[in-house]
Amino acid sequence: MKLAAIDIGSNSIKLAVADAVDSDSFAVLRRERDVIRLGHETLRKGRLSHSAIDRAIGCLQRYKAIAETNRAEAIVTVATASVREAHNAAQFVKEVERQTGLRVEILSGVEEARLIGLAAAHGCSLKAATNINIDIGGGSTEVSLFRNGTSLSLFSMKLGAVGLTESYLNSDPPSAKQLKNLKAEVHAAFERPRRELRDARWQQASGTSGTILSLGATLRKLADADDERKHQPVQPTETDIPLSQLAALNTKLATLDHAGRRALAELTGQRAEIIIAGGQILEGAMRALSVNVIRNCN
Repeated sequence: MKLAAIDIGSNSIKLAVADAVDSDSFAVLRRERDVIRLGHETLRKGRLSHSAIDRAIGCLQRYKAIAETNRAEAIVTVATASVREAHNAAQFVKEVERQTGLRVEILSGVEEARLIGLAAAHGCSLKAATNINIDIGGGSTEVSLFRNGTSLSLFSMKLGAVGLTESYLNSDPPSAKQLKNLKAEVHAAFERPRRELRDARWQQASGTSGTILSLGATLRKLADADDERKHQPVQPTETDIPLSQLAALNTKLATLDHAGRRALAELTGQRAEIIIAGGQILEGAMRALSVNVIRNCN
């Protein structure tokens, strides 16, 4: 059976078309991702703008056509933080259905954490291992603890790379005071999961989302460049993000302006805008949960 899934996030909208072989295995036939920035100003103002809705609907129309071309028998469409927090969410859902025929389900934060954690447990961890997963979105961050496909703990915090950037980082590069206030917000947000997971144990820690993938890719790029400068063989690509290296990268990123961040990390313009906040969220999460190394999960 061919299925399509559309994820309407705060920074990007993603499509996956898959051929489900049985209940727990599938082959991905097509992936698409477009940076729509639905959460731009929405998370701060609490309302989806007309331009944001139009951008999203244009993307969804294209994704529906792709899904139908790939003969998907069903299209599941979900929305997360930017729509969840918007006062005009019902209007958005109604307008999407009117113009595209797609029915959007708005996920609660806990349900979002459960679905992300389940996917990470199946796709990024060893069988029977207990896995903790961190997912950093544009408008929220989810933490999930899973064992054998069963959720043990789920958390969702109103803490996203887009939202924090717009709320705290008003200059480029940010001032020391802006960065201090952002870190304080991150620290406070992770107090509950830190407290409730204090005695929890896991064998693996994984990280999902474009922010974490970008941070991992940046660390690999810098490591490869360092090996070349030292005339050493380039090491095999790794998927791990050590906390010590992440902290050093975050310090460096905070000293650079937008152009400098793009050049250092080879990021898109949109990703370079939010990478400082995203890196601080990941560092804060790892410190709060005593995670020394996290593995990228795509």
